[in-house]
Amino acid sequence: MKKMKPMLIVLLTAMLMIMSACSSNSGGNTPATKAPATDAPAATEEPSDEPEPSAPNLGGREIRISHWWDATPVGDSEADELARERIKKVEEKYNVKIKYLNTEYWSTSEKLSSSVMANDPFAEIVRLPDGFIWGLMNGGFLTPLEDYLNNTHIAPDVIDSMRFGGEHVFGLEGWFNANDSGMYYNKRIFKEAGLKDPQQLMDEENWNWTTMLDAAKKLTVDNNGDGKVDQYGLAGAHYIFSEQLIASNGGLIYDEASKKVSFDSPAAMEALNFEYELYNTHKVVKENEGNDWEDPAKYFAEGKIAMYPGGLWEIEGRLTDKMKDEWGYVYFPKSPNSVSYSDPLGQTAAYVIPKGVKDAEAIVRIWEELQDFDNWQPNRQLWLENVLPDETSIANAMNEAGKVQRVFGGRFGGLGVKDQLDTVTGKFVKGEITPSTGIAQVIGPAQAAADKVMRGEVEEKKE
Repeated sequence: MKKMKPMLIVLLTAMLMIMSACSSNSGGNTPATKAPATDAPAATEEPSDEPEPSAPNLGGREIRISHWWDATPVGDSEADELARERIKKVEEKYNVKIKYLNTEYWSTSEKLSSSVMANDPFAEIVRLPDGFIWGLMNGGFLTPLEDYLNNTHIAPDVIDSMRFGGEHVFGLEGWFNANDSGMYYNKRIFKEAGLKDPQQLMDEENWNWTTMLDAAKKLTVDNNGDGKVDQYGLAGAHYIFSEQLIASNGGLIYDEASKKVSFDSPAAMEALNFEYELYNTHKVVKENEGNDWEDPAKYFAEGKIAMYPGGLWEIEGRLTDKMKDEWGYVYFPKSPNSVSYSDPLGQTAAYVIPKGVKDAEAIVRIWEELQDFDNWQPNRQLWLENVLPDETSIANAMNEAGKVQRVFGGRFGGLGVKDQLDTVTGKFVKGEITPSTGIAQVIGPAQAAADKVMRGEVEEKKE
């Protein structure tokens, strides 16, 4: 299965998400080292039958596209070659010059707002994490885009996902994957115990919290007879478990439509209580040894745990070539109350157009023509073939059966909401506090943090 093919840049972006969980308990406020996730819809929208308007001549104008990394396609890969071809066509068609800016992550928001206030936007297109988008949107620094998306290749659900707050479209994104995170499992451990593994349970429509817990209890054992557990059913970061469990039970951490923190809802509380029980009642989660982010992946690669919840983007560098045993990838289990599997979009990033940028409609069209809409699915398939161990895992990651529902409308990235929740889960997984007591303590501060960002009061940080 490991057919080492050239890595395409589109797949590199899929691998390197905005990593709130990656660098510890950051709740969405930690910058990615490179590109955030670019995901894909189940199906792309057919453009309308209306003839495409003629391209305006922009008089040799420089179109600046800002990222917090250098996105200039300079490599010799097929993807970079195709990107350069698209750039050349756009430059000739619109009489423009495309220039990529590398803007420091934490400076981007201030640079955008100050340049807009000076009536001189520093770039025509800016890549932003959602934590910055909220404040800039509410401060009036961004251009609403819905009127420019009537004849587009962007799928309707992707456009709707960019309606921050449920009204205006403030972001441009090419696609969202239906499935970006799930559960890794060790085939050897399940086989030696004589248990059905998660793939078998999923095939039988019986992969849920109950069967996951049953397996985890049976696989948390003392193998060498020294009186100490040396193999656990599960390992993971408490802040990953909370996000996945809440979504799998139909809950949200933050409700974009109402602008209300919602991790105190009945669905969310049921999930958090289950998380508490996994750690304290059933004791099936291996305790981390100082690093909630690195330790679980290490335990899984070493064959010390049976199941590990994680994102597809983290495979390279954390699992591939480190695994000692055969392994597979399935969806995160459903709750007993759910009819479908869920994958939450808790945070994202998007391209925005600052307020005051001239010819905004043409800029939207330029951005769209620079995207590789035709090849996202083959590129993703190619990447998955290189990093996943078998065809079944690849099919799961591609959501070929259509069983995973992407959960929109609950982005919390950059709002400070998850930070508050994570302080609680970090305590109750150790048995120091109950979920109900902890949630009551932080629900108010979480709402206040979100309201502050919504008012445009984005705190700049330096890493």
